[in-house]
Amino acid sequence: MCRRGLSVGADGVLVVAPSGEGRVRVRFLNPDGGEAFCGNGSRCAARFACLRGWAGSGPFLLDTLVGEVEARVEGSTVRLVLPPPTDLGVAVLEIEGESIEGRSIDSGVPHFVVSVEDVSSAPLERWGPIVRSHRRFGAEGTNVDVVSVSEDSARVRTWERGVEGETLSCGTGAVAAAHAARIAGAGERVRVVPASGVALTVSLPGPPHAPRSAVLEGDARVVFEGTLTPEGTEGFPD
Repeated sequence: MCRRGLSVGADGVLVVAPSGEGRVRVRFLNPDGGEAFCGNGSRCAARFACLRGWAGSGPFLLDTLVGEVEARVEGSTVRLVLPPPTDLGVAVLEIEGESIEGRSIDSGVPHFVVSVEDVSSAPLERWGPIVRSHRRFGAEGTNVDVVSVSEDSARVRTWERGVEGETLSCGTGAVAAAHAARIAGAGERVRVVPASGVALTVSLPGPPHAPRSAVLEGDARVVFEGTLTPEGTEGFPD
């Protein structure tokens, strides 16, 4: 289903179902078939559940790979209360004769956040696949974010493992970028602008290095509805 040009095309597939009163089960599958947690995907799942009548506007609970996530839906805007991100410290990686300094942050999935002057000119297409598979991050690897911060606003581009490429927006990447910005002196509420240009808001109440939670808020838009035929997933080359 994720194979662009041959099927629908997507950065991942969500499987959503009611799981009890005020609860919805969410699974997210990357294009490589691996299961992961997805912040923006969970917001889409929450909106989908409301449109299907499985939950009210909120708050209600999503059962995800990282546990219970509280959701609230107001029109096309979805707000999630996520587990707090964890700062794993600063590291300097040596790749192809170049030193890259970044901060490792776990925001439900691992991210390596690199501060740059200008995200648009940062060589993410070169850094991404190398850092993603760097031995420091073990067999599972990491997502890679280039971030530029100005006061309480951050611009971010993300290379996502499992997709193995840059995506237009990453919810957990937004949380990781906001946490890095918070540690660097930003306030509790950070406006994050990803490559799509559609801004997200991340609130990190509590101490900069150890917030109590991460509140991710932004649009979850209905673009189309359709039916996948059996031919839509047949006969792809390996």
